[in-house]
Amino acid sequence: MYIRQECLLSFEEILKLQPKTKLELVLSQIDLSEFKLAFKKSRFGPKGYDNNSMVYALIAMQIEQIKTIKMLVQRLKQDPVFRYCCCFAVCGKTPSESTFSRFLSKISESEDLNAYFGCIRTPIPETSGQRNGHIRTLISEISGQ
Repeated sequence: MYIRQECLLSFEEILKLQPKTKLELVLSQIDLSEFKLAFKKSRFGPKGYDNNSMVYALIAMQIEQIKTIKMLVQRLKQDPVFRYCCCFAVCGKTPSESTFSRFLSKISESEDLNAYFGCIRTPIPETSGQRNGHIRTLISEISGQ
């Protein structure tokens, strides 16, 4: 008879003990709480995925140099750490290619995302606080300047 040992640490605790990756550092500096996508939520059909998680996944796609949406969906399905970094449930379902396609068409119609990230990409004055300084540093590191 086998005795199964319970886990000593949760998934989140294990991730806290590991060194932070570049992806985690960048995504931790991007605050989407002020940003609300003006999408109409339907009362019918499935609940869907959180808009912030979808945006984080698209940003992670660029940071990790993932070339296609299909490769992004595969990475989200296979890598629980990547899924956790993008704020999806570790053991839950991940968005499909068609879900990302619909999301991309919605955000391409909206000017909210361009306005939000446009203010990050423009030069930020030195007096605007420490958080903006971190964002400017991370953006310059990503772009390789």
